[in-house]
Amino acid sequence: MSHEYLSDEELQKLISDVELNDIVQAPVHLQKKVLDAVSTADRAGNVAKTKKQKIIEYRLYSLKVALAVAAAIAVMFIVPYVPVAYRDIDLMEKIGSQRDASFRDSSFRDEILEKKENIKSKIHSFFVDNLEVEDGI
Repeated sequence: MSHEYLSDEELQKLISDVELNDIVQAPVHLQKKVLDAVSTADRAGNVAKTKKQKIIEYRLYSLKVALAVAAAIAVMFIVPYVPVAYRDIDLMEKIGSQRDASFRDSSFRDEILEKKENIKSKIHSFFVDNLEVEDGI
């Protein structure tokens, strides 16, 4: 799209013509076009919002965020995490028993089993002892 600019003489002539004569009237259909565009933008929600509307939207957004945070915190405390730890220990025992059958050297197997029991007792004491202290049991 090319634009043709007025020369200096033509520009001066246009300025003097506008200053001397009345302002040129806009086409009649222009008002209808503008009003249609504004109503379309209003329906689409693109019209500038007042300060009060912005404050209301901000408060609603803050309320949604606060509810999401409260729900996340509630889920953290409601979900039982101790039984999951016991299930993990049972799974470790199953895996360990499957591996025990494959060991041929008994001294190596005994060493691994001892380490496994040591780890199991540390995990158990970590979860159960901390839980008992927190619950006052």
